[in-house]
Amino acid sequence: MNKIKDPLQILQIWFSSSFPVGSYAYSHGLEAIIDNKLIKNKDDVEEFLNALLFNGTLRNEYIFIKSIYEGKEINDLMLSSASSKERQIEMIDMGNSFRKIMKQSWDFELPENTAFTYCLTKAAIHFNIEFEYLIKFYLQSFISNLINVCVKHIPISQKDGQKLNVIYINKIQDFLQESEKLSLEDIGSTFFIGDLFSIKHENLETRIYLT
Repeated sequence: MNKIKDPLQILQIWFSSSFPVGSYAYSHGLEAIIDNKLIKNKDDVEEFLNALLFNGTLRNEYIFIKSIYEGKEINDLMLSSASSKERQIEMIDMGNSFRKIMKQSWDFELPENTAFTYCLTKAAIHFNIEFEYLIKFYLQSFISNLINVCVKHIPISQKDGQKLNVIYINKIQDFLQESEKLSLEDIGSTFFIGDLFSIKHENLETRIYLT
């Protein structure tokens, strides 16, 4: 199976909506922020996503993925970085879903109860996918999934949703250029509202998303 030639075809499959890891069941706490009327329009969504990318979860995920490519075994650190119980559930459940698919359909085995990003990166290394390709697909997919949450539940228009997707093509590139020197010593988050509402989401009376 590792003789597959084109890494972009592999990534297209892994990040497709038809690849059943359940990512569309998670809002990363965004549902609770929308429920509290703190995000109401396209500009609010962009502000939230900027914080997530440059100061929050996605900044840490960049560091984790890069470190695994460098040979570091950091699954426990990744799981301990979760700011809430739901965040850790999100990481483990998606990881187990990815692990199951990789074993059954791609003939590649991964350890149980490991973070989704850990599993994804290990699989990418196994199939000779370069870091540059994986990180761009991962960041764009994560952001696009949250934009889709906003289109459905604020709601914002599909036109605004697509405008945001286009904006983040360049913003991701800017982030990658700024982040080249980041290492595990730089793990942390200053996106406190995102972390707080990932905890508040656990107590919402009505929930569509698991996190």
